[in-house]
Amino acid sequence: MRPANLLLTLLLAFPATAQETPSFTPEDAEQMTACIADLSETVPAGQNPPTDCVGAASNACMENEEDGSTTIGITRCMARETAWWDGQLNVHYASLEETLAPELFATLRDAQRSWIDYRDASCGFEYELWSAGTIRSTVFAGCMMNLTAQRAQALERYATRTP
Repeated sequence: MRPANLLLTLLLAFPATAQETPSFTPEDAEQMTACIADLSETVPAGQNPPTDCVGAASNACMENEEDGSTTIGITRCMARETAWWDGQLNVHYASLEETLAPELFATLRDAQRSWIDYRDASCGFEYELWSAGTIRSTVFAGCMMNLTAQRAQALERYATRTP
């Protein structure tokens, strides 16, 4: 199975009421926005905030959702936060498309395509590595969340760079 299809396959394994791709909730967005705002207040001007907010919404989801501590719940919570980070990634990517010179943006576009292939292959490897157990879905979801968050933060640094 192609790594890019693994998350969809995992999500389809959820009960019928949860078969839609999890998307972040207003509470998830509020949790992430508040975490980033809190961290931003402690960072000196010109420096990027640390990445301590990765996992903030998914951890809250795991603690507060009825099934948040189950394999399915953990995977769903991480997929919800991944959707939030993916939205941030897309906002920063669009901003760079508007501000970078066309030839420089073409280089970024190629890098982004390579990054997607890397993310899918890397997380797919982790899924296969743990294929003997149910933990594979949580390992895969965590990989997707962490790598997507890292890339979103990298694109944000590019978008807010000072020449």
